[in-house]
Amino acid sequence: MYIALAAFLGLFLGTFLGVLIWRLPREDRLRLFHRPRCTRCGGPLGWELLPLLGYLLQRGRCRRCREPIPFFFPLVELLTGAVFALLVWRHGLGGTAGLHAFFSLALILTLFLDWLYQDIYYIVILPPAVLALLSSFWGGNLRLELQNRLAGLGVGLIFFGLLFLLGQVLFRSQALGLGDVWLAGSIGAMAGFYGALWALSLGIVLAAVGAGLLLLLRRRSADDYMPYGSYLCLAALGYFCFGPF
Repeated sequence: MYIALAAFLGLFLGTFLGVLIWRLPREDRLRLFHRPRCTRCGGPLGWELLPLLGYLLQRGRCRRCREPIPFFFPLVELLTGAVFALLVWRHGLGGTAGLHAFFSLALILTLFLDWLYQDIYYIVILPPAVLALLSSFWGGNLRLELQNRLAGLGVGLIFFGLLFLLGQVLFRSQALGLGDVWLAGSIGAMAGFYGALWALSLGIVLAAVGAGLLLLLRRRSADDYMPYGSYLCLAALGYFCFGPF
């Protein structure tokens, strides 16, 4: 019952994330909380905003202009609903599931922003890291929990910071940006020391596999932008839902 309710909540929050993903990179980002409108004709949306159902009933098109609705909207809803359900299944109802659900919203938002627009927003990834550090004060062992999260933050910043510097100095490569470094640090703060090792290592593996597949399928070349941040977010979501704690 609770798992189904969590999935239902995640679906609706996924609709809101889809609006943010569309508006943040554009000029209307200052109107993030205004009524959602069609991305093509600008007409106001109503019942079409029902998660997944509205998209399916409209066959992926706006009911006014009949232009296709961007494909990522139902994907974001589906992923958010699945993550929320898995978090409640993994942790039950409580503070841990709620905290990880908040982290997951930022991770899903960053995953799609980096994949679609090649950009990572500090305003999205830094607040969860701050909240993760502050959450140390809620537990029983403040010193140990704070050390754990600070160690995770350090692992992410130092390791990916070194990769960034090596790419800049030795290879003149723009493969990693500062956004990826701060994202890795934020994930480390959210997941703690061992979680950072687990999630960031998996993220590197996923990025290598994803890049290899895209090159093999000739969807991208070696000189194209590779959204490492998206893979890191996907790995962190996997850790929160399935990883050892």
